[in-house]
Amino acid sequence: MEQEILKSLINEKRYDYKCFDELKRFITSNSEFKEIVKRGLLEGKITGFDESIWEKIDSQNIRIIDSFESIFKEGYNIGGCTTTSRQLSFSFDGCYICGGKLPILEGTKNSPDGRHTWIYWNDKVIDTTLMLVIDKDYVPLFGYKESNRYDPMEDPLYVSSKDFALDENLRKKD
Repeated sequence: MEQEILKSLINEKRYDYKCFDELKRFITSNSEFKEIVKRGLLEGKITGFDESIWEKIDSQNIRIIDSFESIFKEGYNIGGCTTTSRQLSFSFDGCYICGGKLPILEGTKNSPDGRHTWIYWNDKVIDTTLMLVIDKDYVPLFGYKESNRYDPMEDPLYVSSKDFALDENLRKKD
C-alpha cells in the first residue's frame, strides 16, 4: 500500500531524490499521515510536485549552486524549508510565505519543536519538506498552525531576487 501511495506522489525519474526521504518515512511509519494522504489523493486534494512545479524549479536561476533542482536531489530541502520555500515562491505570483508549526515534524532532527515554513498559493499549501501540494480543505487535517503570513512582494529585496531567479537572459545555456 505504501508503495502505491508513493508512486502516485513521486515522479518515477525522481523517485531516488533525497528530497522525498521525509515523505517516505512518514508514509511508512505514521498510519494517520498515510491515511490522510491516501484519502487526499483519492479526493484530488493532495498531489506530489507535478511536472509543472519541477519545470518551475528547473527554470530558475540560482546563485552559488548549479541548479535549484540539485537542492532537492541531494535532500537539502529537509531542514531548509524557509530557504526552499522562499526560492520556490519566486515562480508563483500572488503567493504568501507562511511560518508556524507542523506537528508531524516535532521531534525530528531538523525541527525538534515543529517549526516550519511553507508557501500558500491559490488556496493550496506547497510544502517543500513533505513535497506535497495540499488543498486548503486538507491543511487542517495535517495540523498546520500558521503563526505568520508574509506577502513577499512587499519586500524590494525579494522582488529583485525574484527578477534575477526568473530572468531568462541569465539562464545557463546547455
